[in-house]
Amino acid sequence: MSDQLTPQEIGTQALAKAVEHANRADRLASSSFTSASQNAEHIAIYGGLATIYADIAKAAAALTANNV
Repeated sequence: MSDQLTPQEIGTQALAKAVEHANRADRLASSSFTSASQNAEHIAIYGGLATIYADIAKAAAALTANNV
């Protein structure tokens, strides 16, 4: 048995991380405790991470499609 992840497993994990980071950015943006301008840097970071993980998930999906 191999410890190496399949492209499908990588894509699934990356998509979960993308959603997690997008949710964090959304919570910061809609927080009533502090203004969005105070959290702008963190919102941008989490949004950027969400984009990166979504791109990884798309690449993994493409690999999975090519291996079928």
